[in-house]
Amino acid sequence: MLQKHKALLQVAAIPFRYERDSLKVLLLTTRRKRNWIIPKGWPIEGLNFRRSAEQEAMEEAGVKGSISKDPIGDFIYFKKIARGQKVPCTVVTYGLHVTEQLTEWLEKGQRDILWCSPFRAAKEVKNLGLSTLLQNIASEESVLTQKGHSKLFSEVLLDEC
Repeated sequence: MLQKHKALLQVAAIPFRYERDSLKVLLLTTRRKRNWIIPKGWPIEGLNFRRSAEQEAMEEAGVKGSISKDPIGDFIYFKKIARGQKVPCTVVTYGLHVTEQLTEWLEKGQRDILWCSPFRAAKEVKNLGLSTLLQNIASEESVLTQKGHSKLFSEVLLDEC
């Protein structure tokens, strides 16, 4: 018998920096399959979404910086839960302007890190929604820092409830 599950919610950061006036974003690998993703995780108790995303970036990629006040977008992936079941998970995503790369961090050695153009990043990730978000950044870099974005997919979901 299939069980119904509510959509899950995670938070993420797209770390970025400028190298010789060229925008670079950070990707990292998943621990098991080694697929390219961005730092993401569950909201942390006691922290708001943006601070949770900032914490995930520090733990998973060893980066610190200035996190966007508002989300820059979101995407959906299917999270594996007990016994191979998959449920939709919406990932609310923030921009993180990196000002510091740590030499030691919690998950160092568990993941590979890649700094690359948003265009290349869009090609490297497997998730179509994340790829689209990265393509949007490649075509309009101000997406990473601007305010007043269009309605997020997660807001549309909440409106429909």
